[in-house]
Amino acid sequence: MIDGLAALLQRATVRIDADHNPRGTGFFVGPGLILTCAHVIPSVHKATSSLQIYWQERYYEAAITTVSADDSSPDRDLDLALLTVPLEDHPCVLLCGEAQPYSRLYTYGYPGSVPGGTSFIFDAAGPAGERNQWVTFQRGPVDPGMSGAPLLDRESGCVCGMIQFSLGLHSERGGQGLQARVILAQLPDLVNHQLAAHRQNRRWLELLSVEQRQRLGQCCPQYQPLLQQNTKALKVFISYSGSQRDRKLREELEKQLASFRRNQLIESYHSEQLSAGRERSESQRLLEQADIILLLISPDYMSSDQCYNEEMQRAMQRHEAGTARIIPIKLRPTVELASSPFGKLQALPRSGQPITESRDRDAAMKEIADELYRVIQELKSKQT
Repeated sequence: MIDGLAALLQRATVRIDADHNPRGTGFFVGPGLILTCAHVIPSVHKATSSLQIYWQERYYEAAITTVSADDSSPDRDLDLALLTVPLEDHPCVLLCGEAQPYSRLYTYGYPGSVPGGTSFIFDAAGPAGERNQWVTFQRGPVDPGMSGAPLLDRESGCVCGMIQFSLGLHSERGGQGLQARVILAQLPDLVNHQLAAHRQNRRWLELLSVEQRQRLGQCCPQYQPLLQQNTKALKVFISYSGSQRDRKLREELEKQLASFRRNQLIESYHSEQLSAGRERSESQRLLEQADIILLLISPDYMSSDQCYNEEMQRAMQRHEAGTARIIPIKLRPTVELASSPFGKLQALPRSGQPITESRDRDAAMKEIADELYRVIQELKSKQT
C-alpha cells in the first residue's frame, strides 16, 4: 500500500521557514504538533527570530515547544525539536520502530533546489552508531533542506526515522537519520500524542495491510487496542446480468478481489448472494450503500430491465451526485456502449477490449483488480 501511504505522508509534511527563509522540513506527529531537527530552527535564545511553516500552499506561524539541543550541540541523538501550529485538520504520520537493512525508504522534503517539495526513494544500508541509533541510507541525494524529513519504510508501513544529515551533498551517497524508537525514547510524551492522533483519525491505520498491522502490533504494542477495532471496509456492489456466462466471469473477477476482502479493504455484494423473496429490496439497499459500483457489461446486461433500467440508472444518479464511484467493466462484446449513460466513464480494461477477447484473460482480470485497488486507495485516503 505504499502509494496511499506515500500520498498521506506528503500531506503530513511541511516546510519550515525562519524569518521567511526556507530552513528545512518537518512533519505532523500529533494535532498541531510538528517534529523536526533542532538544527533546522534558530536557537531558542534568538528571540528576534520568527518561525513559519509552509503547508498546502499557505503559511502559518509556528512556536517552539521542545528543543532537545540547540543548533551547536555535538550530540546528534538530541537533535530534536517540536513545534506547534494553529492547525487540527491534517494527517499525522505513524512513527514507530526502526529501519531494517535492505529496506526501501520513501521520503518527501523541501531541499533548496525544490522549495515546493519533492520525493526521493532510498535503500537502507543498515544501522549505525554504538547503539544503532541511526540508519544509514544510500542511492539518493540529501541536500540542504532535507533535514527533518520523514523516512517511510515500505515493509512496515511506518515512519521509521527522520533525516538528520547528508553523507555527501549533491551526490547519491545518501545520509543518516535518527531511528523512530530513539526519537520516541527521547520524547516520551510523543507516544501519547501519536495515539491520540491515530485514534482521532484512522486514515493511516486503514491503509496498512494485514501483515503491516501485525508487525505494528508487535513493534509498538500500544497500538493493539486501535488495531483490534473494526476498520471501515469500502462496500462494493457488483451489478451483473446473472446469465451463466456472466456469472462465470464474475466469479473469475471475484477471485482477483479476494485479497482485498481478506485485508478488510472491501466488502463485496451481488444480488445472487441474497435470500429468495428479498432480492429486489435488498439489492436496492446494497446499491444505495455502496461506495463503488461495478457494472459488468455484456449483451445480457444491456437487455436486462433490472440491470439497465434500474441498477445502472440509479448508479449513474449516484455518480452524478458524487456519492459513489462507478466503474464499467466490459465482459463481452456489446454494441452501442458509447451512447449509453455510462459511455462517458472510463471502462476497464483500458484497452477497450472486452475480457473474453483478451489473449490472456487472467492478465485482463488482474489489470481490472489493479485499477480497482487505485480507486480503493484514493477513497481510503479521504476517509476520516
